[in-house]
Amino acid sequence: MKIHIGDIIKREAKNQGISNARLMEEIKVKNSQNIEYDLKQETLSIQKLALYTAALNHNFLKYYTDLEPFRSFYENENNTSLEKINFLKEQLDQANRTISMQEETIQTQKDLIDTQKALIESLSTKK
Repeated sequence: MKIHIGDIIKREAKNQGISNARLMEEIKVKNSQNIEYDLKQETLSIQKLALYTAALNHNFLKYYTDLEPFRSFYENENNTSLEKINFLKEQLDQANRTISMQEETIQTQKDLIDTQKALIESLSTKK
């Protein structure tokens, strides 16, 4: 799959109603020919993509994630992140269960203490 990033940027700017003049301001270039040149390019540097991404609030790097080797790398990284998230969720669930059990133990101990106090009080008043 061949990507023409200039066409994609041009289409996104058009969809958002943003003119080349406004793009010039957003990415801080002084000459409209710079914008026109960029929009004719099949590829742009990461720095340029970052400028257009910020100017149009649109992630232009995402068009490359479907291409190899980026797709495999992205999928592996995503799977690793999901595994970590699931592991952390399991740990959190276990910690929450432990906390609940400890809260129950504390309440049982408080009840026992109250019972013992009442017993001590009743025994001391019988003397």
